[in-house]
Amino acid sequence: MTGQVEPADAARALSEIDQRREQAIRRKVFPGWWWWAYAVLIVEFSLAVESGRGVVAGIGIAVFVVGSLVVDVPVRRAARAAPLRRGLAGWGSARRTLLGLAGFAAVVIGATLATGLGLKAAGASQAATIATAVGAVAFAAVGPMLVRWEAAVLVRRSGRQG
Repeated sequence: MTGQVEPADAARALSEIDQRREQAIRRKVFPGWWWWAYAVLIVEFSLAVESGRGVVAGIGIAVFVVGSLVVDVPVRRAARAAPLRRGLAGWGSARRTLLGLAGFAAVVIGATLATGLGLKAAGASQAATIATAVGAVAFAAVGPMLVRWEAAVLVRRSGRQG
């Protein structure tokens, strides 16, 4: 044995490392149903609070808190299973992530506020709950797109470091 690594073996090993890195980055921390489960919990919370009844609001808050804890169990497990290396993202990626999150929040909050104010001006009953439902649908629809976008940014970034 000469201790020399054949170029073809080295190329295969590096390719395997790149594939595993990408697999770790693209792993599903947030299952598809998670976004919709939170959307339902958010609407339930809004409906309970907008009812104006203390007991209903209290039960709604309890359901939201317990539901959030239950829904987050698989997310916490997945996040602990293979944490990303801290230096992987870098400041440029972190900046893009923050901009993406800010845009995501703007879409969800903007959709909710615009709907709520419009419904309130029109005199609709349950305007806050209807507006929250619109925001929750935006949350559930746009959230997975944001996660995929961030994974793509990290994959591109990690490829440049190799």
